[in-house]
Amino acid sequence: MPNHPPAIRSASHPLTNQKIFDLILQEDIGSKRILDIGAGRGYMARKLGGYLAGKGLDPRDVLVACDLFPEFFEYEGVECIKVNAIDRLPFDNNSFDIVYAIEVVEHLQNPYAFIGEIFRIVKPGGSILLSMPNILNISSRISFFLNGFHVLFEPLSFKDEDAGRLCGHIMPLSYFYIEHGMRKSGFVRTDVFPDKFKKSNLALYYLCGIMFKAAFRRFVRQIIRKNPYLYEVNREALSQVNSKTLLCSRSCIMRGLKPR
Repeated sequence: MPNHPPAIRSASHPLTNQKIFDLILQEDIGSKRILDIGAGRGYMARKLGGYLAGKGLDPRDVLVACDLFPEFFEYEGVECIKVNAIDRLPFDNNSFDIVYAIEVVEHLQNPYAFIGEIFRIVKPGGSILLSMPNILNISSRISFFLNGFHVLFEPLSFKDEDAGRLCGHIMPLSYFYIEHGMRKSGFVRTDVFPDKFKKSNLALYYLCGIMFKAAFRRFVRQIIRKNPYLYEVNREALSQVNSKTLLCSRSCIMRGLKPR
């Protein structure tokens, strides 16, 4: 029997990981430099490392991982560098072709500075991939209305060891605000992707979607009337806020490109 290495547990949903993996593989990653921020135990690093090894490539030539707690990193195929402050990354300007951070943004005190740091270290023509809880899905909106807390957010802990848990989700930012931060930093073509359409959200979408869209059209008309500039600079982002992707998807997965 072959001696397989033990499985590495992921803190994020399997479908979120798979979608990020698929988006990364849309490029010829064998010729790229890739950074995994908040690598955790190394689930995605091993997944990418296994793909690279299957192509006859050394994962260390392509992939770098970093985390606040590299001692928990279990994948021996690449190095995991310790970062002391996630909003100041220990890498040179224009160092990586692809930078991804899976379920990291919601743990940060200053996600805008974090996105700016990623822009600094991404090469011109390179890309950023972020995933985070989608607080714009219908279930999360209802939860906030009823309980004051979005889905995948709960009362916060004061213990450092809880930082990676749900009670360490300190920043409930929606797609719109992350998209704004990405464009403010200089990224362009900020796309959004679903990971998993929740059945309960889909049912509510088909039942109440027209009501959501009608209410939002009224809201947009008010913006246009009061400040047309705000509508024009946010036209694309506003068109996504009540899209099927954001009303129904469990997670929000975003990609931005750095201009050449």
